[in-house]
Amino acid sequence: MGKTNTKTDTVRQFYQMGILEVRMENYKKRTMKYCALQGTYWMLAAVGLAFVTPLLEAKGFNSMEIGWLNAVKYISVIFFQVWIAAFSDRHAKTFPLKWIMQIMGVTGIISAVAFWFLDNNFAEAVIIFILYGAVVNCLSPIVDSLSVQYMNHGQDLHYTLSRACGSGTWAVACVVIGSFSDCFGINNILILQIVSTIAFLAVTVIMEPVDFSKDEKVEKATTQDTNVKRIESQEETPQEIRSEVEKAEVHSSWYLIRNYPKYTLFLAGCMIIFMGYNLNATFMIDVVEGLGGSHTDFGLAEFVLAAAEMPVAIFFSRMRKKFSIDQMMVICAIFCTLRAAATTFAPTVLLVILSQGFEILGLGIFYAGSVYFVMENLPETDVVKGVSFINVASVGVGQAIASVCCGMIKSAVGLHNLLIISSLVSFLAVLVMLLMKIAPKKGRQIA
Repeated sequence: MGKTNTKTDTVRQFYQMGILEVRMENYKKRTMKYCALQGTYWMLAAVGLAFVTPLLEAKGFNSMEIGWLNAVKYISVIFFQVWIAAFSDRHAKTFPLKWIMQIMGVTGIISAVAFWFLDNNFAEAVIIFILYGAVVNCLSPIVDSLSVQYMNHGQDLHYTLSRACGSGTWAVACVVIGSFSDCFGINNILILQIVSTIAFLAVTVIMEPVDFSKDEKVEKATTQDTNVKRIESQEETPQEIRSEVEKAEVHSSWYLIRNYPKYTLFLAGCMIIFMGYNLNATFMIDVVEGLGGSHTDFGLAEFVLAAAEMPVAIFFSRMRKKFSIDQMMVICAIFCTLRAAATTFAPTVLLVILSQGFEILGLGIFYAGSVYFVMENLPETDVVKGVSFINVASVGVGQAIASVCCGMIKSAVGLHNLLIISSLVSFLAVLVMLLMKIAPKKGRQIA
């Protein structure tokens, strides 16, 4: 009998080891594919985000027009992101995120081709920038949300490593794009965006579908009688049942804002952080050129900016053991302020480039940690909406307001004063994040 039990235990151990090996192999493959997805996205975004101002200046648009066009792009983000997020949450099982990414990628190629042929025509530029906002800026949270769907349904991957790959490809792409621009002309960098988008589409094809059969979320109680029986049996309290029901429901964006004060203050902090970032970064090419630099130097500054994000992405899990996600977001706001101030008062091109190193604990934390903030503070059914709404607040509202203002401010009081204002706005974000840190996760429920 003892020998039989020993043999059974041995068989069970080998079986469990086999399962673990398969899971680890799937984990590695999934992470590699997701690394490629993040990498190809940030390659195409390097043109669509970092080099938009040089492109528009080369086509003859002035500071006011550039500000308004960027505002159009970010307002587009607000409308499209809210709709895409709501659609994605409600149709997650029938219309996967990879299909949404493929539709957006094809639209991105069309908008890049149109941008390539664009002359100094403001009306045509508005249409193109509506598409740019709907695609280039809205893709980022969709890519991030795919990782959340995987992890919430038992398909683990190394998100922070994948995000580090995204930062790395952005860094390399910015240097390549800057050099390419100086050699072949700024307008031709749009060819690089089209090629990168094609690569992105190819990666979406090989991404495995989310396995919703592994869904571990609690199903909504179907009848009131069932809930009454659970309460009468004293197995669960009404509050516990209400919590389970809430987890199974898909909520509106406004419900989340009204009922989750910590998340709402986080959205406000993100909005102000990106306002400060936009005010500081939109005309950075003018800062670099004003100090005697070139597009290659501008690309190097973007390289340092992105490369600084990589250590945080790689070691983020270790940082979480020492700091709460709330504390890390306060640190993020502080270092965003330091980066803005250092850029503002840098007397040489070299110091402008090196100033971007403050990003190491700035937006590097934001990009690595915002997904985890949502997972810790919102119901599982609302993660796509939660991540997407962060993009709406930061990239949409924050950068839209800043884009309109930065063109006006630059025209009215000059580039240097614009940069000083960006530093003050960034400091305001620190104060809001401190309020977020002490706010309760959930307030009194409001329907």
